[in-house]
Amino acid sequence: MEYESLFALGPLCGVDDPNTVIRAAAICDDLGMDTISAGVTIAWAMECFDKGLLSTNDTGGIDLSFGNGQAILDILELIGHRKDLGGLLAEGTKMAAERLGGGSSDWAMQVKGLEMPGYEPRSLKTMALGLAVTPRGACHNRSSAYEADFSEQVDRLSVDESRGIIAAESEDFEAVLDSLIWCKFLRKAFNDFYEESAQVYTMITGWDMSLDELKQAGERIHNLKKLFNIREGWSRRDDALPPRTLQEPLPTGVVAGVGLTQEELDYMIAGYCRARGWNDDGSVPDTKLAELGLLDLLPESSGVGIPT
Repeated sequence: MEYESLFALGPLCGVDDPNTVIRAAAICDDLGMDTISAGVTIAWAMECFDKGLLSTNDTGGIDLSFGNGQAILDILELIGHRKDLGGLLAEGTKMAAERLGGGSSDWAMQVKGLEMPGYEPRSLKTMALGLAVTPRGACHNRSSAYEADFSEQVDRLSVDESRGIIAAESEDFEAVLDSLIWCKFLRKAFNDFYEESAQVYTMITGWDMSLDELKQAGERIHNLKKLFNIREGWSRRDDALPPRTLQEPLPTGVVAGVGLTQEELDYMIAGYCRARGWNDDGSVPDTKLAELGLLDLLPESSGVGIPT
């Protein structure tokens, strides 16, 4: 069983029966649903049910109490077919919470509409930054900033200026990894990722590619993602984490009591913008576009990076 599927469909929903989790993952596979988003959304719905925002009248008689494994299986079928409550949950936690109301956005564990993976940002603060700023939302496949926390390259429970550099470099790295269609699990198989990847690229295509050009390609890709989001109306205020993450310390575990504040997150985001060469508001200056060779692609780029 893959870790993220196990996390989202198991303990996140209060379920400890492996057979139930396996069956739930199989339903997701059969119906073409992401296991992380499905599990996080059901966990949100379970909390809504336990707090009285949803009832059996809404669920079609299903007891959606936290920890009810059979309910997960039943609700997944409804989601996959957009039937009854499943029609609401199929939209994900962000839109579902906005429609349901009742303060449920506070425990909708999503960033930019994408449900959060199985990493605890309050005790992995570099990862917290990565989840907040990644253009796709809370995606651990677009930012591997958590590796700095896991490897003890940094103190995972504190913040400093280096987190912005680490997050930016991890995003550029993942962009190159994806563009070359390398398997994610090969990322640690290189002695020098950029140099060796550039050599492979040159041998396969016949086009000379240096490691510096490959590094810049990753940065260029990420800046294009940022510009796309800005064009669609997203701004610095969308680089955020769920209220629960910023307002509630960890209740249990070896680092019980540890939390993440808005001030800490803002500090890291400011450092991230500096590392990126962006303006303080997260907009992309024309000087950066020129450096990356993007002005020709965006002839009217002046001011494009200014959020509304």
